[in-house]
Amino acid sequence: MNIILTHDIDSIRKPIRHIWQRRNRYRTKDLILALMGLKNLYNNIEEIVSLEDKYGFRSTFFTPVFLFNIGEIIDILKDIKKQGWDVQLHYVYEPVQTLGLFRMQKLLFEQELGAVEGVRTHMLIINDTLLDMFQHEGIKYDSTLRTETAGTFDPYMIREKLIEIPIAIMDADLFGRMQLNEEQALKFILWKMRYAEQKGAKYFTILFHQESYTMKGGRIYEKIVKHLSTKNYSISLPKDVLNSKVV
Repeated sequence: MNIILTHDIDSIRKPIRHIWQRRNRYRTKDLILALMGLKNLYNNIEEIVSLEDKYGFRSTFFTPVFLFNIGEIIDILKDIKKQGWDVQLHYVYEPVQTLGLFRMQKLLFEQELGAVEGVRTHMLIINDTLLDMFQHEGIKYDSTLRTETAGTFDPYMIREKLIEIPIAIMDADLFGRMQLNEEQALKFILWKMRYAEQKGAKYFTILFHQESYTMKGGRIYEKIVKHLSTKNYSISLPKDVLNSKVV
């Protein structure tokens, strides 16, 4: 089975007041460093890259251009792209002038980071109109639908020229909607991977937000990566699907 590791970058910094109000999410050491201005708890891109690189893994970071000033992390993104990580567009949907604002986001992204092959919509907002728009605008794949919505773990043609790569696991579902603790969440993830294998799935896509990496819950991403390193899985990028025979 091919494992696709992905991260959405919803934010890269928060004010100290915000962090303090959520202090129970963090290890004491990390919280102290943040309060001293020595650590940014919401920008963990390089930490995640270091972890994945330790095991020879590569992942995709879906990056917005409307949620914050992308210039703050542009050098990091360009650097990890050179090292084999992928960076694609985290599209922020707006209901008014939707097409124009999508084109604006795509244009700004491509000015800095190259052609957009794939998108994932912020908040996982998706509908037929958006899928039609993605195809019309030359997007090759979307990765917004959950596997439960798609009815499959594997990539498939959702439009004539648009591939859907469903999300099997998302951290926000585990710790927000399902209210699992870390032990329960890890157990559920490993069970779902086995379930997917039993169903004959060829792909299994994981989404952990990069800003959650040092938080309670998000910290289990390190355990997931370590577990994957002990299994006979292939670690793939979404763009690898474009050249595969799976769809």
